[in-house]
Formats: sequence, structure tokens, C-alpha cells
Amino acid sequence: MTRNIVLRTLLPCLAVITAVSAHAQNDEAKTPEEVAFEESERLERLLKLEPHQTFFVDSILQHDMRGMHNELQALQMSGTQEYTAYLQVREKWTARMDSAYKKVLSYDQWLLYRRMCGKLSKEEAKILKAKEKVWKKEKKEARRN
Repeated sequence: MTRNIVLRTLLPCLAVITAVSAHAQNDEAKTPEEVAFEESERLERLLKLEPHQTFFVDSILQHDMRGMHNELQALQMSGTQEYTAYLQVREKWTARMDSAYKKVLSYDQWLLYRRMCGKLSKEEAKILKAKEKVWKKEKKEARRN
């Protein structure tokens, strides 16, 4: 009985670990700087950033991606195999990036970014939906003129 329970819990965990390690091996070809550059280009395109905002976002990403990479490597070199330790590091650096983005992005861009990340609250979602209706209406009127 306990053997079945152990097998049922270990097999999915092993599958997840295997998938994560395979994904990590594919991403090892890119440096943190390359990942940061690609992400800044993606955010520039999706959020329609101004040139100065793109510069700040790229700077934030270059610094924080390198810091997160170094911290994750230190964990790996220490032999840590606990997934939660890696997750905590990622969450810490993501929170730092989000805090810095909030200072650089406009309120509308911030809402769009939060939606892209899946962090939009219900209240923020209502605000964004109302804004998008206004933007759509403005776009229609601009086409007519």
C-alpha cells in the first residue's frame, strides 16, 4: 500500500524534473544577456515602449537576469536539489524586476504587463477592460476621420 503511494507521488515528480532539466539544457545556449535583450525587445513591441523606457527596461533586465543567473548557479554548485529553493530565487528576482518596471512603465503599460504575466487582480482587470473599450472606440473614430 505505501509502496503504491510512494510510486504514485514519485513518478509525476520525476517526470517534472526530467522536463525541467531538458528545458534548461535547451536554454543553456543563451546567456542571461541574450535572454534579457530578447525579453526587452518583446516588451518594447507588446507594450509599445518609448525609447527611454526601452533603455531602462533593458538595463533592468541585463542587471537582474545576470543576478538571478549567478544566484541560481551558486545554488546548483552547492548541490541544492530542492525545487523550492530555485523557485524562491526566481520569485525574488522577478519581484525586483516588477518593482523596477512599475517605476518605468505608465499605468496603462503596467496593467498590460501585469495581464501578460497573469498577475492582474480582478479590480485591475475591470479597469483595463474599460480602458481597452475607450481605446477601441478612439481607434474606430480615428479610422473614420
